[in-house]
Amino acid sequence: MFRFRQRKSKTKPDINITPLVDVVLQLVIFFVVTTTFISVESGARVNLPSANFSKIEEAKTITITVTENNMVYVDGGLTDWNELPRVLVASLRKDPESMVVIEADKKVLHGNVVKVMDIARRAGAERMAIATQPEGEEE
Repeated sequence: MFRFRQRKSKTKPDINITPLVDVVLQLVIFFVVTTTFISVESGARVNLPSANFSKIEEAKTITITVTENNMVYVDGGLTDWNELPRVLVASLRKDPESMVVIEADKKVLHGNVVKVMDIARRAGAERMAIATQPEGEEE
């Protein structure tokens, strides 16, 4: 019978972790890109009306908030009704492609929302949206 000799390797086996790191980094990038980001809420608390579809495409926005007691906020800052046109013109000069998003409490009169829309249109806003919340998420 033949006897085989085992050769002893002088190098120790190692595990190459480069592919593992690549896969982990790709997974991290995938999850970062696919997660939804929570939007920054304005300083005023409003109870938005509900709707079946209320998603606004991510773009630069100017948010006008009208509270239940008819206080007006532009991007979280309290603004007087008389100053609203000037503030909107200044905001739209910075970025003319901005979308004006109107967040009005559901108890605000329809006429006041139309007034805000009219002021925004005269200030140069070409894109407007009315913020709502998905049905079933009412407070």
